[in-house]
Amino acid sequence: MGLLLLSLILFQSNPSILITGGEVIDGTGLRRHVADVRIQGDTIVAVGHLNRKPGERVISAKGMVVSPGFIDAHSHVDGWLLSDPVAESQIRQGITTSVIGQDGGSHYPIREMFAQYAAKHVALNIASYVGHGTIRGIVLGKDYKRESTQAEVSKMVHLVGQEVADGALGLSSGLEYEPGRFGNTAELVSMAKAAGKHGGIYISHMRNEDNYVLQAIDELFTIAKEGHLGAQISHIKIGSARVWGKASQILAKMDDAEKHGIYITADVYPYTYWQSTIRVLIPTQDYADKKLWEQGLKDVGGPDHVLLGNYGPDPEWKGKTIGEISKLTGKDPVSICQEIVAATSGAHSKEGETVVVTAMSEADLEKFIASPRIMFCTDGQRGGAHPRYAGSFPRILGVYVRQRHVLTLEQAIRKMTSFPAHRLGFRHRGELKPGYKADIVIFNPNTVLDKATTKDPETPPVGISTVFVNGVPVLDNGVATRKTPGQVIKRTVRLR
Repeated sequence: MGLLLLSLILFQSNPSILITGGEVIDGTGLRRHVADVRIQGDTIVAVGHLNRKPGERVISAKGMVVSPGFIDAHSHVDGWLLSDPVAESQIRQGITTSVIGQDGGSHYPIREMFAQYAAKHVALNIASYVGHGTIRGIVLGKDYKRESTQAEVSKMVHLVGQEVADGALGLSSGLEYEPGRFGNTAELVSMAKAAGKHGGIYISHMRNEDNYVLQAIDELFTIAKEGHLGAQISHIKIGSARVWGKASQILAKMDDAEKHGIYITADVYPYTYWQSTIRVLIPTQDYADKKLWEQGLKDVGGPDHVLLGNYGPDPEWKGKTIGEISKLTGKDPVSICQEIVAATSGAHSKEGETVVVTAMSEADLEKFIASPRIMFCTDGQRGGAHPRYAGSFPRILGVYVRQRHVLTLEQAIRKMTSFPAHRLGFRHRGELKPGYKADIVIFNPNTVLDKATTKDPETPPVGISTVFVNGVPVLDNGVATRKTPGQVIKRTVRLR
């Protein structure tokens, strides 16, 4: 009698939730089917035709899709999540897990960062890479604009191995940025070996994403092959008109790599424009070379394709293209670019600038979106002008599934859920099945759509009504609950 009473008390303090009548897409790629889903605590305990239990909350999902929570494979939420743990811009997209430590930058040591997130409590699950640039900065300090010595490489290798052993997913690099761009291939191979030895993978914002993108991919393949580990291309793109149409060639190279035992995947955001620093418009740091700037602007379609998202020295320029600023000031576009670099360099580096550049072809983008080797991401960060921060996942569902039929809804959900979960070793996540964590999204497939623009980059999407993270509703019938049930996800298995 005592045990029965104890069981009743436990049940009443932790009642289950029943989601009824929705079209379940389980994340594996299988066709949808109408079913009920029961959540108990942080876990899915049953999927099928289920009867309501006494005291159980019931959520009707009739006419809606019920899917696993979305995994953002390349995110920069670590820039603000601890100060805004509700992460409303992400949960309204259906994102339940964000992967940080990208582009060669990570928090060090990772165990302390994990402890911060565990203590603070945030709405999202968080996993992280260790950054090549971060480790390079620790070892070389301010004297980083050179090749490293063997002794320095040995120190970096040790630190990378420790970070991956402590739960990092692997090694990330940002080879268009400082200090990562000064690391040569041999240095990266050594650090990748350390990540692979401890079961991690290598992910890279490559040295080039435009005219020399094929050569940059070859370097990534070399690092993966010689480092004896799998690799991922960050936010894959072809960002120059001179090499548009090469998407099929890149995908074929990825297929060929697997034939040689190298597993290469990628992530992509669903826009034909990117956001970064204006400095990456040219391939070197020779900012005084006008011809480089002329060619860089030409490759992306001209100065009207370069929108200044942020510019500390003159907020009046924010939201205008280089072409518009040129007309406003009477200065030529190249001089404008050089002025922006000069005004945000050295002592003025804290002023900052970002640009949003329309430089990709829709045909290439659609091939990447459709590829079964490529998952999805936001590459999102607060404060920029790019709508990917608030709109990436709904845009896939609304534009590329419903409107353009680039892929089926089942295919899209797989690429948002089980595919990244399996690739990154997230155990018991990414599928709707008993025993898995209750990261769940309920959305209307007929209305889901992004609404963010470059003018209003934080406008929330429509069509996503309810989101669970670890069994807790963080978005409940369109209302952000401000609950923070996210967990730290450490790498616990050897990644392919």
